[in-house]
Amino acid sequence: MNSQFAELLREVEEHARQHGEVPNMAREAGQFLNVIAKATGAQHILEVGVGDGYGTLWLAEAAAANDGLMTVLESDVWRVEVLRELLDRSPYGGEKLHLMQGEILELLPVLEGPFDFVMFDGDQTMALHYLRQVVDQITSGGMICCDKAISRAAPLAEYLSYVHDSPGLESVLVPIGEGIEITYKIP
Repeated sequence: MNSQFAELLREVEEHARQHGEVPNMAREAGQFLNVIAKATGAQHILEVGVGDGYGTLWLAEAAAANDGLMTVLESDVWRVEVLRELLDRSPYGGEKLHLMQGEILELLPVLEGPFDFVMFDGDQTMALHYLRQVVDQITSGGMICCDKAISRAAPLAEYLSYVHDSPGLESVLVPIGEGIEITYKIP
């Protein structure tokens, strides 16, 4: 693990501890997503919602390892600024990472895909709307991940039903962190 990357992860973890919180994503969840993105050779990663930027760092590292590109969407101006600061100090910002701030449902239709790895880590009540907007831009064989599938199962109920019942998708809940729903788009 790159020492600059490791230090940024520790910084986000420490900041959360100082404020009586934990990072928005558990370390093992970030590591898990990082490994899956690397193992699948993900070269075009989309993240919707950034929280405190912890998960974004893990995915940006995976995109860099695969010589890929990452697109990040966030509606909250403050979160974008916090993430921009983190990325400016990381080895993963720059031209290989496109950070967009605005209303997610307005940004999704103008994105240029395709994406082979998508991470939903924003408003759980909107996850199904986000998926429907971007599903055609996800490559066959692509991965779709949704964080907090256990801890926020109620707001994600429609999303979870959809990914489990839709032809062309295979989905499984992985009980890491707050739960990650991993969905495979069948070729």
